[in-house]
Amino acid sequence: MAKEKAKVDAPEEEAAPLEEPVLDPVVEELKSTKDQLLRLAAEFDNFKKRSQREKDESYQNAKAAVLKAFLPVLDNFERAVASDAAGEDYSKGVEMILAQFAGVFTAEGAESYGEPGEPFDPTLHNAVTHTENPDLGENVIAEVYTRGYRLKDRIIREAVVGVAN
Repeated sequence: MAKEKAKVDAPEEEAAPLEEPVLDPVVEELKSTKDQLLRLAAEFDNFKKRSQREKDESYQNAKAAVLKAFLPVLDNFERAVASDAAGEDYSKGVEMILAQFAGVFTAEGAESYGEPGEPFDPTLHNAVTHTENPDLGENVIAEVYTRGYRLKDRIIREAVVGVAN
């Protein structure tokens, strides 16, 4: 019986906790894998944010290009309203079309700028004439040949203006 008891005791000694040096490589590998996973998750999150930003920017670029293509049409409607070449019904119809067209631009976030009396800003305006006018201050818009348009902070078209003084 003593032999049997010795056999039973022996396995218990083998089941003793593993020594620290055996666990160190496993713990280090676990830490390394966890670090890699955290980095991968952060990289994926950055990728999603960058993709969304690029998608939004691409949409704004396409929108600005379409609005820019319609600007000459809008200019021609404004000229048609300003002319007295046709009857009152014709003028009223053209004015209605112009208002509808301008409404679409406004609904899409485009806004016009460049009105007489505004200060001249070379980043927003393209000066084609210079006149002396004592009624206006220095570097003030005297005439607007074509209005400028912007879409949020993006300039679609600079305003073509005449500057006073």
